Amino acid sequence: MLAVPLLVAATGTAAAHGGGSYVGGMMGGGWGLFGGAMGLWGLLWMGLLIAVPLYLVYALLNRGSGGNDEQSLSVLRERYARGELSDDEFDRRRKQLERTG
Repeated sequence: MLAVPLLVAATGTAAAHGGGSYVGGMMGGGWGLFGGAMGLWGLLWMGLLIAVPLYLVYALLNRGSGGNDEQSLSVLRERYARGELSDDEFDRRRKQLERTG
C-alpha cells in the first residue's frame, strides 16, 4: 500500500531534478521551470494517497456508531408524543436504550 505513494514521490522528485543532470534549465538553476517545488508535489501526492484511504477506513468504522442510538431515541420520543407509550413504558425503554448504547 505504501509502494504507490513512494513511487509517486520518487517520480516527482526525479522530474524536478531533470533526470539527475544538473545543467542549467529555463530558470538557470537546473531544477526546471518550477525550481525545487516539484519534490513537494511528490510529497503532496504521497500524503493524499495515505490520508484518503485512512479517512475512508475511519468513516466506515464510525458509520454505525452513535447514529442508530439517536435515531432509536428519536422514534421513541415521537411515539411518546403521539400517546402510543405510557410514562412508565417510555422511561423503561429509554433507560434500556441508554444502557445498550
